[in-house]
Amino acid sequence: MEEDSLHYWIIPIACMLVIVPIFAFSLDYKVNTIFPNAELERLEMKEMNCAEILLKDSSNDYWTSENAKVGNSKAISCAVPQESESSGKSPYVEFCTPGGFAPVKNIGNSTHLFNHDTCIWDLK
Repeated sequence: MEEDSLHYWIIPIACMLVIVPIFAFSLDYKVNTIFPNAELERLEMKEMNCAEILLKDSSNDYWTSENAKVGNSKAISCAVPQESESSGKSPYVEFCTPGGFAPVKNIGNSTHLFNHDTCIWDLK
């Protein structure tokens, strides 16, 4: 009976001998490599201009996920919003979507009424 109980402990001890060095190496790598580089990267991102931030964000090469969130938010704030160009048409026609949302209010004047289903001005 004593001999069987000793065989039972061989597998857990072998697993511990394999897992402990892997855990120690990964912890050492995080503490001595990832965290210092992530802090340096955070400081560099504060100094970057918009072109550098957009370039870094396009490669998506960050040391930590927190730095990725900061970089993405800075890239979004740097992105130039596209200005919509007016077609020169009436605002009702320009933003009308046939068969889509139609306001409850009827839009018109003394001679014409705007039809939201066809996006066309019709006679009254």
